[in-house]
Amino acid sequence: MKKIFACLVISLVTSISVFSQSSAVMSEIIGTEKASYAQAAYLPAIYANLVSDEASQEEAFKALYDNGYFKGNANPQDSLSLSQLSYIYIKAFKIKGGLFCRMFKSPRYAFKELKAQGVLPPEADPAMPVSGHDVIDIFNQCLEMVGGNE
Repeated sequence: MKKIFACLVISLVTSISVFSQSSAVMSEIIGTEKASYAQAAYLPAIYANLVSDEASQEEAFKALYDNGYFKGNANPQDSLSLSQLSYIYIKAFKIKGGLFCRMFKSPRYAFKELKAQGVLPPEADPAMPVSGHDVIDIFNQCLEMVGGNE
């Protein structure tokens, strides 16, 4: 019982701190049809305590880029795929994943891990472009998944 209560308290505190961003930034992200790397970097950078919640999306992108959250060349304004978003979230939430996810540390296996965990739907495609709504929805699901394991 204490463990469940502790999980709820931790989830609540984390949710409050993560979602204290300005509503203008969140509204911009939600309304985006194809999310950019900078938009996708905003929430994980705050969650991982790499930037403050007053940081811009570009500052969040730079913080994640400097800490190795992106594979290959990433430009803040480029749109990203579902596998790339999965890789960012696996790193931000420190999700260990299966054997291949830990061995190869690639967007492909990060995508497969989130799909196996039920965060992504079975029909999801790794090359699929991600909307702003997807960025926030998948972030919340990862947050719930990690909060449930603590």
